[in-house]
Amino acid sequence: MRAIDLNPNQIITLNDYPVHSDKILINYFSKCKSGKDIAFVPVIPKDVVKKHLNYDLLKKFERFQHRNPDAKYFMLDGSHRTTALNLAGCRIKAIIYKKDKDISEARKLIETGQILESDIDNCMACVLFILQLSIWKTAAIWAINHAVIHTLNHSLKENCEILLKHFKEKPYFMTVEQKTIKMVKDGFLTKKMIDSYRRVVKKKLEH
Repeated sequence: MRAIDLNPNQIITLNDYPVHSDKILINYFSKCKSGKDIAFVPVIPKDVVKKHLNYDLLKKFERFQHRNPDAKYFMLDGSHRTTALNLAGCRIKAIIYKKDKDISEARKLIETGQILESDIDNCMACVLFILQLSIWKTAAIWAINHAVIHTLNHSLKENCEILLKHFKEKPYFMTVEQKTIKMVKDGFLTKKMIDSYRRVVKKKLEH
């Protein structure tokens, strides 16, 4: 397992646009602005994931890859964190899964909270939505009990197959950077977040 700092244009985000929970995003944004540690984002190299894409998705990904050559990793989890970090102008701390051993080693980070924090947040957002609808409560309770094992309970191959299912349902690709820009344009963010991101963009252009 290797930890790495990544830029938002290097990560292919999940297609859960915009994000599941505004409250979670605001919470992470506040943490980023105050300099607090944010849990690692698990990623898999694109060359590993590509082997599991079907024909149609592979063709779409090749076109995406041609337009976005810097996008080298698929994200498994962390939509709120990556968006918040990008809005705050912070690099994204990630852990790379290249083999099953990497996932086993990542489990050790549960004790430090570096993995657990995200898995609960992202899963809980979906669970609370289900409970509000008063349907599938048994499934929701199961999800709460199993939130902490999320991606860590699957092999590398199984995680790639989960990504395949995800992108089959929503067959398009975008980077964390592109997702953030779209959220700004579509008005899904608070004024404070948008102002912060505009300062980040301005600073990048000045350099």
